[in-house]
Amino acid sequence: MPITFGEAKTTLAKYAATAGRCKSSEEVTQFVHKVLHYMLISGQYGAQRKFTFQATKGVITVPYELETPEKVKVDNEVGTVRDRWFEWYPSNDGFLKDCWPADRSLQEDPNYYATVYDIPQGGRRIATLGTTLEADDAHLIVQGKDPTGRDIFTNHAGEQIRGAYLSIKKGTIVHTQVTFSEITNILKVKTNGYVQLLWFTPETNTKGFLADYSPVEEIPEYRRFKITTPCNAVCKVTILGRIRLKSYYSDRDVIPFDNLYSLTIAAQAVQANENNEQQIAQSKDNMLTSMIERENATKRIQNGKPIEVNPTTSAGRIRNTISSNPWR
Repeated sequence: MPITFGEAKTTLAKYAATAGRCKSSEEVTQFVHKVLHYMLISGQYGAQRKFTFQATKGVITVPYELETPEKVKVDNEVGTVRDRWFEWYPSNDGFLKDCWPADRSLQEDPNYYATVYDIPQGGRRIATLGTTLEADDAHLIVQGKDPTGRDIFTNHAGEQIRGAYLSIKKGTIVHTQVTFSEITNILKVKTNGYVQLLWFTPETNTKGFLADYSPVEEIPEYRRFKITTPCNAVCKVTILGRIRLKSYYSDRDVIPFDNLYSLTIAAQAVQANENNEQQIAQSKDNMLTSMIERENATKRIQNGKPIEVNPTTSAGRIRNTISSNPWR
């Protein structure tokens, strides 16, 4: 049965701080976040989700909720997930340099990006487009570099700021007066609705999509992954991965865990640890680990596991090991 964040606060409020707090307290909100993080790193069954993307030019930008990809399929063919260090391995013999259809792999870019898509080559002005009626002071600040590679500084309300100030107005495109070639950071206030970030050319009135920020995003940071088979301009990528918690949950948001008893044990463990009751905390941790293992075993389909083979070490992929002459 799904559990909302508000229901979790109601149940776990009595374990917050030393002797509990009212469920409307900000301390309870922070405490429930701690409990959810504790459940997440303890291996709770609900920490996996499936994500589907359309990779453009061999690159995808993943949402905040995806923490660690575990399995990947590229154009319905099973591939390999590699970490961000793979391109620095001595054993990497060029699979990442060219189109290699037989090696379907997903590799993480170590950088973080403030937008889903990049600005077109040559640079453009940046614009906001509000979707809901916002407060008069709703805004974001775009930080980045101009076409010469220098950091952009502008003046707003008589003060110099790093970047450019953009108001957010419903149905209105508000654009910068300077040209950006690269966006490094976005600093946004909480808004009433979603906010689109666009590149904009006022001379021709053309625009393009860069990102779509939720009302609670304030410093958006996204990760990108490279597909090692950029043979097609667009390909379908399916990822099975572990999730991470959202930075903000409203009381009506559904949390990724549905075992109220495990949540209660985790809350007791967190409370005991914060009260420096290490023996109780260790006992509750053991109880939680046992409960999670039993729950995972109950929910998991018990039909055995297939054998997984790394295709890069198969005989047909190692050079100079197979001769065209069978008698040699």
